Amino acid sequence: MDRRQFLKTMGIAGAASALPLKWNLIRGLKGLGWNKAWAWENSMPLAKFGPLQTLQGLGPTGIPTATATTWTSPWGETVYSLEAAEFNQVLHPALPNGTRLWGYGDAGGTHRALGGFVMVNTSKTSPQAVRLRMKNSLPNYPIIPMDPTLPDTDLPLQPNRMAIHLHGGFIPWVSDGGPFDWYLPDGTGGASFQNGPGSLFDNIVGHTMLPGEADYYYPNQQSMRLMWYHDHAHTITRTNAYAGLATGFLLRDDVEAGMIQAGILPGDNRLIPLIIQDKIFVTQAAIDNGYGTYVGDGTHPVKVGDLWYPYQYDPAIWGVNDPPAFPYPPPLALPVPSCIPEMYGDTMLVNGTVYPTVSVQQRKYRFLVLNACNARVLTLRIVKADATGLEPTSYTNPVVGPPLVQIGTEGGFLPAPVTLTGTSPATTLLMAPAERADLIVDFSRVAPGKYLLYNDAPAPFPTPDPRNDYYPGSPGAAAPTNPGEGPNTRTLMQIVVTPRVGAPDPSRPLSLPRMDPAPLLPAQNVAVTRQLTLNEDFDTYGRLIQTIGTNVLQNYFPGGSYGLPYVSPVTENPNAGDTEIWEIANRTGDTHPLHFHLVNCQIISRQPFDSANYNGTPTYTGPSRGPEPNEKGWKETIRMNPDEVIRIIMKFDLPTLPFTPPVSNRTGGYEYVYHCHILEHEEHDMMRPLVVNPPV
Repeated sequence: MDRRQFLKTMGIAGAASALPLKWNLIRGLKGLGWNKAWAWENSMPLAKFGPLQTLQGLGPTGIPTATATTWTSPWGETVYSLEAAEFNQVLHPALPNGTRLWGYGDAGGTHRALGGFVMVNTSKTSPQAVRLRMKNSLPNYPIIPMDPTLPDTDLPLQPNRMAIHLHGGFIPWVSDGGPFDWYLPDGTGGASFQNGPGSLFDNIVGHTMLPGEADYYYPNQQSMRLMWYHDHAHTITRTNAYAGLATGFLLRDDVEAGMIQAGILPGDNRLIPLIIQDKIFVTQAAIDNGYGTYVGDGTHPVKVGDLWYPYQYDPAIWGVNDPPAFPYPPPLALPVPSCIPEMYGDTMLVNGTVYPTVSVQQRKYRFLVLNACNARVLTLRIVKADATGLEPTSYTNPVVGPPLVQIGTEGGFLPAPVTLTGTSPATTLLMAPAERADLIVDFSRVAPGKYLLYNDAPAPFPTPDPRNDYYPGSPGAAAPTNPGEGPNTRTLMQIVVTPRVGAPDPSRPLSLPRMDPAPLLPAQNVAVTRQLTLNEDFDTYGRLIQTIGTNVLQNYFPGGSYGLPYVSPVTENPNAGDTEIWEIANRTGDTHPLHFHLVNCQIISRQPFDSANYNGTPTYTGPSRGPEPNEKGWKETIRMNPDEVIRIIMKFDLPTLPFTPPVSNRTGGYEYVYHCHILEHEEHDMMRPLVVNPPV
């Protein structure tokens, strides 16, 4: 009997059955008391949509874009000299002392939230490569509590390890910024680090690399898309990204430029990136409860307004060990600080501002949206605000505003536009962490007034814990919310529609170019079909751990499991140039956004199966279905739903480079990874190596 079967045989009824699987047992035994005796803190009330909370766009007064150097590289790429550092920024007027953040920016320049945003003009026929030279200037103390007990800890465990990963990039593995590719300010590197002084990248005359610097080469042999780069250092990715080490990377191409010139797409003056995050801010109560003991040092103590991150594994929240798995209590006592299964913030930020406002005219606009939350899934739509302009007309049945027309994903343009009306859950824009969406919103026929970018996705997804849903009148939120204030995870941004000034937009049909590259479907010349699993297990501390595995039982976790630790032997090692189909069975209670480094994929189908009785071969319980209309393009972050087998297809091509990459010292090949992009899952331990065999 495995863990899922055990929970089902407990026969827990009532409200417990509506909770995620991992909480059913403990809540069933404790009577579902929504008490505050749990290891969690909440932000202070913060006013929404005030006059000083204008949405920050790209530019000197908003999100700082990276400045190209005049350096001359023998490879001909554009070079940016950047720096990762600590800084302090006011994210809300009621937090005048600011919030301590880590982030990117021009070397020696002013750092701001989401700084170092890179924009590149490229083309299919003449790609414009880019090199980031990143200096590690992070301080040697944590601003988020660190857990030294995560599996496969790659010592030394200094808090200022970092690795830069271009999420969505078609890049050589030595620039991929994988988990063991970290480096410190003194130049010390992880087991896969082949960068820094004396490396193949140290070839720019007059700009010799110094210890603590690393170069990342991005060929940009891709079509237009919004990507992002963020930290990926082993065991601290979730905390480094939450601390601010994440920003955008926008690739523009000549196809998109032609569509703008023809009036098919709005121009750059109506192109707005929307990077969405959820956070929790430190209150005095959190400091009094001991949070500062695990953050900063004697010289840099935590202050009110800094970032709070949960650091205690509380069995009353996350569940207990199943007796069939291994005897309770576990052999090791729970550590403090400890990792947790997921982090859900109570306060929403868009482009680094808490509850911002944006003003638009009665015209068409283009929104490039990134879900940059650690774990929170979003279901987005635009709704009408009430008379105050601060709340929706209703939290149970809001009045819907203009539809969202999706034209692209993280892999570029879709085959055809998809209209999401927002009139039902199925017609909202569903975005898991790391997914992106290219949207057109037509405000030309919308009455002037105030609207809201609205989210009501369950958290966890798809089965909610009511404590993570913050809004006025919420029956189960962990902290109360007053109208006009946060905590609020539903009203992300206010949109003020004003009358059009000047001539109307040109009327052009919204036609999209052909998918680039051409689709792999129908599948041909498939070299391998792999059978994989997503699993829930327990570690030696009795904590829930998410894992990826094959369809062969293993003994890495108590009681036996299909799951594999990240550092166990490689099982996915395709040959360069091969096309493969992967069939992935999700045996957990969560939807997992699985992200693939190097490759873009296409979804073939999803099919329900009997996950409780899985024995290595799925028993299907219903017919297969194809991808959703807005999933029919290229994807590199794909939602894996509970109790479903998803089939995807991908081709393991490699970029054309001006150099020959060495193989990894750890794995003997080109070392990439794939993992869940719920960051807490990724690091505990839902990540596996993806090692491509070089061409012969």
